[in-house]
Amino acid sequence: MRTDKLLTMVTGLMAIVFTAMPAIANACAVCGLGPNDVGGHAFNTSVLFMMAVPYSTVIIIGGAVYFAWRRAQRRNALAISGHKN
Repeated sequence: MRTDKLLTMVTGLMAIVFTAMPAIANACAVCGLGPNDVGGHAFNTSVLFMMAVPYSTVIIIGGAVYFAWRRAQRRNALAISGHKN
């Protein structure tokens, strides 16, 4: 129990120290840049692309599998009913 209180106090003290020292906050790649900085815009854009690529890949592969499955179901239904394509 004593360890939990000590850990909470140390964490709280560290949070206060880090928020009071803006030099530590500038360790972030975007925090120290101006609003019209080209480097910051490029960094933000690259992060958005890195976040979007995995989702896009899953959507594309999932769509291809779904349409292949739907085509196979349609062909099986036509084969069962006796129609020829």
